Amino acid sequence: MYNVIIVDDELNCVEVLEILIKKNFDDLTIAATFTSSKKALEYLKTNQVDLVFLDIQMPFLTGIDLLANLDHHPFNVIFTTAFDQYAITAIKLSALDYLLKPIDEDLLKNAIEKFRKQRNDKTVQQQLSNLLQQYNIPTQNQATPAATTHSKIAVGFQDKILFYDHHEIISCHSNDNYTTLNLKNGEKVIASKTIRYFEDILTPMGFIRPHQSYIINSKYIQQYSKKDGGFLIMIDGSSIPVSRNRKEEILLMFKGDF
Repeated sequence: MYNVIIVDDELNCVEVLEILIKKNFDDLTIAATFTSSKKALEYLKTNQVDLVFLDIQMPFLTGIDLLANLDHHPFNVIFTTAFDQYAITAIKLSALDYLLKPIDEDLLKNAIEKFRKQRNDKTVQQQLSNLLQQYNIPTQNQATPAATTHSKIAVGFQDKILFYDHHEIISCHSNDNYTTLNLKNGEKVIASKTIRYFEDILTPMGFIRPHQSYIINSKYIQQYSKKDGGFLIMIDGSSIPVSRNRKEEILLMFKGDF
């Protein structure tokens, strides 16, 4: 039997993967599931796991950051991700496995079969190290290089492309296939990109997703209100709802424990 954990900040993705695993694989035991990457990291430090299904873009600690914060990786990893060309390219270059969301049942079967064949293959650890190098992220046993982060994001319009410094953005609000960027100067910019697109770009820059429809710049949070299920008040006076499954992580932020 193989011990498996699932790490994904979207609860519905965790539940779908649980169903598919229980339906198809008698030799896989789901030891734990996490919507908090921070909690998953603590679990992996003290528990033995054979396989980790790991989302890449998560608030506070991405899947790649989680791996970088472990001294060693005595487990295999199958990444689960929405389309993120940079992440997928890095995974392919490292010869690791990944599944695109929504997860296809047949592709999941292929990934598990590959895992069974290479479970004791020591090259997996080297592949994970290669992945971290692709992202220029040090492992626990490497020196930390100077941080390099692109501070500008591009927003395309019909006749032009405008560039915004991420410090200008207070929040992003989803509206179907469009996203409204709320800027510090009061301007609202409507981009023909989904909120997931901006989440992939802005998460490494200190943005978090407290709700399915919102991404916010964590530096511009003024306070957390417990009223009406919980919401955040930003520096521009806007109120951002907090999803039930994100509430604990948001509260940990205010305690400085994230």
